[in-house]
Amino acid sequence: MAGLTIDSHRIDSDGQAVPGWVDVAACRLPVEPFDWATARDGEMIDAHWQRCRAETPALFNGETYLLRDLRIEDGALSASMFRTDFKSLLYWRSLGSPLPAREAFGAALLRSAEGHVLLGRQGPGQLHSGLIYPPSGVLCDADINGAGEIDIDASAARELHEETSFGPSALQRKPGYRIAITGAEVAIAIEWRSALPAVELRQRILDFIAREEAPELDDVVIVTSIDAIDAEVMPVHARLLLQSVLSA
Repeated sequence: MAGLTIDSHRIDSDGQAVPGWVDVAACRLPVEPFDWATARDGEMIDAHWQRCRAETPALFNGETYLLRDLRIEDGALSASMFRTDFKSLLYWRSLGSPLPAREAFGAALLRSAEGHVLLGRQGPGQLHSGLIYPPSGVLCDADINGAGEIDIDASAARELHEETSFGPSALQRKPGYRIAITGAEVAIAIEWRSALPAVELRQRILDFIAREEAPELDDVVIVTSIDAIDAEVMPVHARLLLQSVLSA
């Protein structure tokens, strides 16, 4: 894949991804065994985890999955997924997210009837408190289908429902996937359109948040144009996804 260019996404000769995005029609993410060198740093992983827990006590060390051998060919994304745990993932991030691992996740691009994008702001006590981005989350065992592959549609739909109360049955799904790649991060976004105007859609989500005992979000932000993108509180993948849909 050296020097490969697909739309605005390019893979450098050293395997590093230059930030950009690309549309694909399909995703295949089989789970396969992998002896990940970073996971062998047991004592350092545990020490880093204790520091993270001291800063964010609500953190939970569950299973998760990382990606390797990323390929984007013939309109499809494919990669091998391997199982690890959340504390190892956080330790890997602290090292600068070295290859060959990449962090993949499903993201829900929720759009109103007018085409505006609605993002969630992470509430107090969350790992990314104050940041604003599409509903998303780390992959877990619940995302594996009967074929032993990550079901990215199910993962994105679950995160959307957990954070907003809206499920796919109430929305119209746009075919395909929009992939935003930012270094070692791979956001696999699915676009869902609501028949509701943005203001009403936002209010319904806020009403849901108010009923939750421990909501993940504390606000919902309506983004109407590229000019509203805020680099201070929106991660790179969120900004790329917004640019890709709001400039279309």
